[in-house]
Amino acid sequence: MLLRDQFIAFIQNHQLFGFNDFLILAVSGGVDSVVLCEVCHQAGFHFAIAHCNFQLRGEESDTDESFVRGLGNKYGVKVLVKKFDTEKFASANSLSIQVAARELRYRWFDEIVHSHDDLPGEIKTSHQSTYLLTAHHANDNIETVLMNFFKGTGITGLRGILPKKGRVIRPFLFAKKQELITFAQENKLSFVEDSSNTSDKYTRNYFRHQLVPLVERVFPGAEENLIHNIKRFTEIEQLYKQAISYHKKNLVESNGNEFYIPVLKLARVKPLSTIIFEIIKEFGFTAHQTAEVIA
Repeated sequence: MLLRDQFIAFIQNHQLFGFNDFLILAVSGGVDSVVLCEVCHQAGFHFAIAHCNFQLRGEESDTDESFVRGLGNKYGVKVLVKKFDTEKFASANSLSIQVAARELRYRWFDEIVHSHDDLPGEIKTSHQSTYLLTAHHANDNIETVLMNFFKGTGITGLRGILPKKGRVIRPFLFAKKQELITFAQENKLSFVEDSSNTSDKYTRNYFRHQLVPLVERVFPGAEENLIHNIKRFTEIEQLYKQAISYHKKNLVESNGNEFYIPVLKLARVKPLSTIIFEIIKEFGFTAHQTAEVIA
């Protein structure tokens, strides 16, 4: 099946958006986001392009911005650009550059999607809803799940990236990176390379360049197995949430702004530590404090 057809099928199966909705594509200029532009164009969706210039790579950052503006001309769509003083923001908020860039990026995306202030008037009135699309793919999801596993984020972290969260859509989660590269080659698409993607000093890059290929050499087919496992973890999380919701309903009593858990009733439930944590985390407690609470 053609990538475009798989793309449309994934959108319809997960009810991500409709043909009457307006899309804002997060485009860095790399192969993934360039393919996203082309596939949306081939599929006949209405879209604009949003580009973040984090001003971290000097002239290279400006070159990326110019390239993305060129994509706007190619497809005849509006291009929204935001320049960030990422290093200053990271320093002021004691954040890593990666975390700072992510926070700035999604904060701006949220503004665009909900305010529509930067979009032409005819766009605001002629479409049902506006969504922000990123080009995260199956390999990104694998890396996310592995990082979450080692960080210890629990069952929620193991289901990885959701196809839809609010108005942010990831419609390429069905596709591997190589499929996107092949599509770009077949359609003779130009794109830019981010030099920072080759550096293993960033955690995700280390997983991408070192850990995942090593695992694949030891266990051929590991990537494909992880993709299938992510689907299973997503279903497991749904069952998990249902069970936790049941226990919360039976255990937690409220009186105004105060919440009570009958200890004798609690002592009869299993697994105790998991249920306790799921209840207390909503009040700011961490997993490491669960044992103290139980004691």
